[in-house]
Amino acid sequence: MLKPRKKITRKELKRDPLMEALYRLRHWWLEHRTRVSRYGGIGLVAVVLIFLVFRWRVTQNEKAAAVVGMAFVEYGQGNYNTVITLLNAYVDEYSGLKSFGNGLYLLARSELFAGDTTAAEEHYRRYLDDYGNDPLIKAGALTGLGIIAEERGQYSDAAELFKKANRSAPTASLKQQYAIYAGRNYILSEQPEEALDILQPILDNRELDFQKRSEVQALVASAKALSG
Repeated sequence: MLKPRKKITRKELKRDPLMEALYRLRHWWLEHRTRVSRYGGIGLVAVVLIFLVFRWRVTQNEKAAAVVGMAFVEYGQGNYNTVITLLNAYVDEYSGLKSFGNGLYLLARSELFAGDTTAAEEHYRRYLDDYGNDPLIKAGALTGLGIIAEERGQYSDAAELFKKANRSAPTASLKQQYAIYAGRNYILSEQPEEALDILQPILDNRELDFQKRSEVQALVASAKALSG
């Protein structure tokens, strides 16, 4: 029987539309930093705040939003420990504020990259309990929990978390990717029927690219072999 690989790669983990938006912001900053710097030392934070207002409707507590903005910049540079230190200093003070929800998500992602899955799990769950209204970030938090469960060998739990992420994801491409993660973990937990239920519809998409179609076909073959 074909065996699906057992872990989501670091490259896959980095494939987050929330973070990709940050990288575009950082690129803009590098291009325009001379012009922006004319407005003083708060220029970078102001740029980040404009970005946050546009995408996540930051409307409360400017200080909390500024902290989250600075953390985004550090995250974009790969300074995960700096992000963790910065946000942990404010997590109890600002938790519950609308403007800090993205910070809680960012803290969990940074902890996941730093290898602290216990802290990452706590903050992902806290985000989902206290916020979770944005379907994109909710899907990202559920995926983070799925990755942690998968790394611990809890494949059935991981599959269910990825399935929930699939339902929350606002775009077709994300839904497909999370469905693949779910299907892989259903196979690893020896639940072939559940795997086929979530994987087979992907193959019905005529616009599916060759690489992804090949990946899904291999998983479907594994599930069928497992079911006998």
